[in-house]
Amino acid sequence: MVMPRIKVTEIEAVPDSTVLSAGSSAPRLEDASVTLRFRLISTDDRSLEALRYARRAMLREESTRGVDEDEPSLERAVFTAFEVVWPVPALAREGGRAKLEELVARANRALADMSEASRSSRVVPRPRTP
Repeated sequence: MVMPRIKVTEIEAVPDSTVLSAGSSAPRLEDASVTLRFRLISTDDRSLEALRYARRAMLREESTRGVDEDEPSLERAVFTAFEVVWPVPALAREGGRAKLEELVARANRALADMSEASRSSRVVPRPRTP
């Protein structure tokens, strides 16, 4: 039996409006932000539940340890059944992608654990003895 897997594919990141530095027409990179968009590919409700489980765990970790100055917070990401939309500072784009990859990896591990638990909890009938 092939276990369902959760995947994301990135849709082109959209640059948000940037703040111009005083007296210059060049955008200030530290103020620039982008909106990362990912298409969420999951096969069933169990996959979505595994994704929610992994997201809650990562949010708890963020609230416990905090986030680094250049690390985007997963709290700002908006999840639907079909996509993830996440506004992040432009300089944190790669960190956001990496964090979402970690989320998907954790969700797939949770999904595997859920599948294993359901297989091991099944009752196997014993053959009758005469």
